Amino acid sequence: MGIMNIKKIIIFLLAIGVVAAAAGCARWPEGPEPEPGETEYQLEITVEVSGIIDSSNGIYYIVMDADGNPATGPGDYVSFWDDRFYYIRLEYGFFDFAQVQDDFESIFDGGSFSGNKIQVTIALSDLGDPNSIDINVVTTDSDNNTYDYLDNGYFTINTNLGSKPPITDQENDSGDGGEDFDITKVTAVITTLY
Repeated sequence: MGIMNIKKIIIFLLAIGVVAAAAGCARWPEGPEPEPGETEYQLEITVEVSGIIDSSNGIYYIVMDADGNPATGPGDYVSFWDDRFYYIRLEYGFFDFAQVQDDFESIFDGGSFSGNKIQVTIALSDLGDPNSIDINVVTTDSDNNTYDYLDNGYFTINTNLGSKPPITDQENDSGDGGEDFDITKVTAVITTLY
């Protein structure tokens, strides 16, 4: 009698295991990935400065507004950024990603820097799959006092495949930040994720 109960328990546990494994294998029902056959897009931004990237003595921000209204993009002072803005921050050699309204930042693994360039790549789904994105680049000291930002403020890129012509910025306008925080050029490209 006891052996029959053990066999039933084993069969029951195996059935639960099979159901759990099958449920775990379903890839698309409610995950962040696109449905099969659906293309996912990403935004690739490259920032260049006059000198060398120096994230130990200041901060580099790429701030994005994904609300679709090109009249309300991000300005040049971090403390005035609206709650709906997203940003990628490079400080002390590490990238962080957050929305201004959040109380936390997450580690961002889509960024790299070398010499005078920073490059970041972010999935549009991380920005809520917008139709357009307003972008500004701001360099600051460690207390978020602005050194430099794009001369004409932010620029807008539509999220169709393609790129925005390079945005140039006046040289030698970073004040106390010097050439390492003097933004000279920003490029933005929309590509497919896979």
